Amino acid sequence: MIEAGARWERAASAEPVGLAVALAAILVQAPRLVLAVLAADRQPLGVDAERALLMVAGVGTALVLTGGNLYLAHAIARVRRWRRALAAVWLAVLVSSGGLVVPLVAAGLRGRTLPQLLGSELLAWGWSLLAALAHEVTAAGCVLAAAAAAGERLAAARTAAERSRERELDELLRQRDAARGELAALRLAGAGSGAPLLAGGRSQADGSGLPVAGSSRLAGSGRQPAGSDAGERAAALACPEGCGRSFASVPARSGHLRHCAARRERLRRLADAGS
Repeated sequence: MIEAGARWERAASAEPVGLAVALAAILVQAPRLVLAVLAADRQPLGVDAERALLMVAGVGTALVLTGGNLYLAHAIARVRRWRRALAAVWLAVLVSSGGLVVPLVAAGLRGRTLPQLLGSELLAWGWSLLAALAHEVTAAGCVLAAAAAAGERLAAARTAAERSRERELDELLRQRDAARGELAALRLAGAGSGAPLLAGGRSQADGSGLPVAGSSRLAGSGRQPAGSDAGERAAALACPEGCGRSFASVPARSGHLRHCAARRERLRRLADAGS
């Protein structure tokens, strides 16, 4: 339960970060689109304005690639859903980031421009493709990681709710078993007194269903009355034929009379006397 709750909190805190990194991709694409559209329409743009747009695009690229790379690594270590897909995206982002930055660093160290360093048209197209798609792939990976974190949060919430329902059900079952135990104790006390108790402490001895004197006291204490009352009840449930047996209830005594040896002997004598 504690582990699931901790995973829930981590996923909930990480989800907005992934969405923020994904939205930072707009800072990369918007300035490039502005420059591309102005160049296509032959609209002149000042050097300072172009430099500002390129700086915004550079900052956005750093936020998306570096921040997205770190967020994806964090998501892979924390979440379980779509872990392989996230790992594949993380590797793609890592390679794309290196492919973009390494030529720029190498060109700066050699005092050459990027086109001079790339040389061939194929490398130029490859670098342009990385520059256009790297931030898009990173943003998609961050959204996927945020969705995985949200799935972990919902799964943890469902697990916590199910465990709470299980605890409530166990408590209800425990209360039911305790009530059954109390009812069994009441019935046992009524059977010991010679009048089995119904719900509410009523007696079945006379068939009327009315409360018997002392039944409430028996139900509350769970013990038979001591002294002369116990002796009188035991005597009342003794076999009327004088065989010496005693019984805990009236139905038991009635069942015994059908097979009582003393009763059979008495009936035999009466039949012999009558003949």
